[in-house]
Amino acid sequence: MRSLVRAIDGFSKVCGVLAAVLVVALIVLMLYDVMMRYVFNAPTLWGYDVNTFLMGAAFILSVGYALSLDAHVRVDLIYTPRTRHLLDWVDLAGFALIFLPACAWITLGLWNYFAESFHTGERSGTSAWNPVLWPFRLTLCVGFLALTVQIVAEIIKRIYTIRGEPLGGPVEGDHGNV
Repeated sequence: MRSLVRAIDGFSKVCGVLAAVLVVALIVLMLYDVMMRYVFNAPTLWGYDVNTFLMGAAFILSVGYALSLDAHVRVDLIYTPRTRHLLDWVDLAGFALIFLPACAWITLGLWNYFAESFHTGERSGTSAWNPVLWPFRLTLCVGFLALTVQIVAEIIKRIYTIRGEPLGGPVEGDHGNV
């Protein structure tokens, strides 16, 4: 199980690093687009769509990585070192009964959303560039897939922690403040 959890955490990290690269690309392209529009009075045809797609992709690809680092916002009044054991049970129940089924369902829906736009060649219709949508929708699907498999890893981590055999990683001990 340890190797499975490590592999899933690694996949989430790759998605997180890719998200960070996309944010840098987003910043560069937004600066370029603004400069072209306001300095040279020559706006780009592709700026709006590319920037929207990059922001969405960066956000969705980073969610699973944030979960692997336990970096999501938590209520400090509830998540304290004294309540950690009880909250491992709450996390396990929430992940297994609510979060995993919901994310798996959304991932499946996003796969269908991607497949339909791929087969029909659907385009954005939001700008003169009018790009195809399937690459962005595929990215959404991959991001949710990363989150879904990370939830599986978190369930395994919680089970081992409850059994007194923690696998390591952020789930042990106190949650860091983010």
